[in-house]
Amino acid sequence: MDIESTNTKMKPIAWFTPQIPVSFGPLEYNGLPGLVILVEMSNRTISASKIVLNPKEKIEFKKLIKGDRITEEKYNEKMKTLWNSINKNKE
Repeated sequence: MDIESTNTKMKPIAWFTPQIPVSFGPLEYNGLPGLVILVEMSNRTISASKIVLNPKEKIEFKKLIKGDRITEEKYNEKMKTLWNSINKNKE
């Protein structure tokens, strides 16, 4: 029996710190009782490279000039289509 062919998908592992009590993390990896600082997946790792608490400089968000507003459902549909096309190209 080939171990790789039977275990191709690994459940992601999220590392978080309760010392920074914000329920935030990358992608859909949030909702934990602390800041997610690392997510390990079967073929990639996402990690925090810099954390700034109480920045001295004010953070400004610029209003978008271009683009259309879409609903979350429409966004999710577009992302699903994109991922499906990426996965199809890998085959």
